Amino acid sequence: MPRVAIERGIVDALINEVLEELGDFVLLPPAEPGLLETTAAPVPVAAWSGLAPLLDYDDGLSGFGLPTGGGVADFKGPTPALPAGARTALLERLAKELPPTAGASPTGWRAGDAVGSTLGRLIDGAEGRPETRPIVIRAWYEPDPTAPIELLQRLVAMIKEAGLTPDRRPRGLVIACPEDLPPDLPDRMAREDIAAHWWWGVLGHLDTATVVATARPPVESTADQHLLLETVTQATVTEVCGPFLDVAAELATVWDGVPETLPDSLSRVVRSPPSTESTVLEGRRGLGRRPHETLIPEWNTGLVDGWAGRVRQHPALELCSSHVLLTRTWLAQNHALLPLLDNAREAFTSLVRERARVPLTVLTERYGPRAKAPGESRTDTLASMEIGALWGAHLHGDIALRRTERERLHTLWTARNRLAHRTPLSGSDLRRLAAVLSG
Repeated sequence: MPRVAIERGIVDALINEVLEELGDFVLLPPAEPGLLETTAAPVPVAAWSGLAPLLDYDDGLSGFGLPTGGGVADFKGPTPALPAGARTALLERLAKELPPTAGASPTGWRAGDAVGSTLGRLIDGAEGRPETRPIVIRAWYEPDPTAPIELLQRLVAMIKEAGLTPDRRPRGLVIACPEDLPPDLPDRMAREDIAAHWWWGVLGHLDTATVVATARPPVESTADQHLLLETVTQATVTEVCGPFLDVAAELATVWDGVPETLPDSLSRVVRSPPSTESTVLEGRRGLGRRPHETLIPEWNTGLVDGWAGRVRQHPALELCSSHVLLTRTWLAQNHALLPLLDNAREAFTSLVRERARVPLTVLTERYGPRAKAPGESRTDTLASMEIGALWGAHLHGDIALRRTERERLHTLWTARNRLAHRTPLSGSDLRRLAAVLSG
């Protein structure tokens, strides 16, 4: 888990939800405050190298938006292990949460072996039944955060020695931050026995969209025009904020939906932007199941995360780049409006049959799609005419339109042309288009 999620109480809330679903579990109590205060000073590690993660498809932001250098010099590396006393304290607290064993010589018990004694109780359990309830350990509450991992590794070895089947094996869940764990931990773990899961790319588009929809104030009217503008507004907030739900919720509350006011509204929401500098980077890397090693310091402080198959940075870092905000606004508008524009285009093509000044075969030869589907006649391709072709036919006098029809088609053509050239619509453009689409 990223350190910032622990500091903000997000992890505790998630754990409470997980435990409520589990119903039966063993939650290890935190160590006494006196023990936590004795934690050795962390050892600083090298700052982020600045290598850019590569996106695996073109989202219009290929060279932009990932921070390099600065603001990560104080990132803390793995905490040195404490003496065995800290680990013994963990075992003593765990032992108090377990039921007493009935056997006189449980598996793994050895004189003076506190680890073996406690783990032996897990394996033998009460009345000869192993303890299968999940053992939940929050590593940041431990004076030696590496102790829970060592506990799991020892437990795996004893389980194999005891020959327990999967349904009778004790289970453990350790939640930790990267700086709490040894850097070579993945190489030391037997992956068939211990799985590592990163809080990376967990949130998706639907998660952000749900938060935004919940935070938005009620619409002024249920008329189609207002609902369409509200749809575009919510899509824009979702795309701009990505996985940063706190920013999304606040921006959804304060922004009026006008694209021109978006930078000012976002500036008010992120009043204390991160100290990391944002610079333009070249190159892209696919999104995996964990942050790239060069991104871990930034991920740990809440500056980057995975979202919808892409590496996303905190919106505060994008305020310095008007290109990034404009591109995200365009992405949202494109996603929300293209299906509606296509529906309006299909509806308009039916009008062409009535307004054509030339034979339909001539009209389709001049303005219809150059390639047609097998078995499709030329007159059928009228329904496939693009908005630009319809507007061109009007300009050349091949279709006769009334003034209102001409204005409607021009509005559709302007919007489609802007979006096709990756240019977001302005507030006035959106209002005109909403009036046409809802008319």
